[in-house]
Amino acid sequence: MAKTLDYEILVEKFSRGDETAFDRIVEGYSADIAVLANRLLGWPGDVEDIVQDVFLAAFVGLKKFRCECSLKSWLFTITINKCRSYRYKQILYLRFFSRASVKASAVLNPNADNVLMKDETFDKVRLAVQALPLKYREPVVLRYLQELSIEETARILSISKNALQVRLSRARERLRRDLTELIG
Repeated sequence: MAKTLDYEILVEKFSRGDETAFDRIVEGYSADIAVLANRLLGWPGDVEDIVQDVFLAAFVGLKKFRCECSLKSWLFTITINKCRSYRYKQILYLRFFSRASVKASAVLNPNADNVLMKDETFDKVRLAVQALPLKYREPVVLRYLQELSIEETARILSISKNALQVRLSRARERLRRDLTELIG
């Protein structure tokens, strides 16, 4: 699905009214979108809603897609924006209903999938990445966990390559410090 011709053909078919092309796009990219959303949000409970929102936005906007970047990059950009909006709405909700809830949400809560994880080191790294501020977590997730190139990561985040390098460097330094505290 990642091949340029494949997605360009599917986008073209969809633009001509073939809605089955969109179904193939959803099939091809829903797992990648779900993994990215889970990594950005840090809990799996809301991932399905985000994936649906991403593909709804993609369905509405796909006819305007000009293939200036890969379809995957475009979908990842939508995913990041949906995750940001979701987190922002969640913070507003928590602030509105309880000041104490905001403080409690900042504390890292173990996920249900933690029970299945046996590797303690992986758990600590995952928690350290989750604890990063959003401006550092997004570049780390896209670059190192999703294994996107510097160029593609910078494009998705709408920042320069230099800004991305700075954020990655600061994130690595913070992870190094946080993991030293967690392990020690």
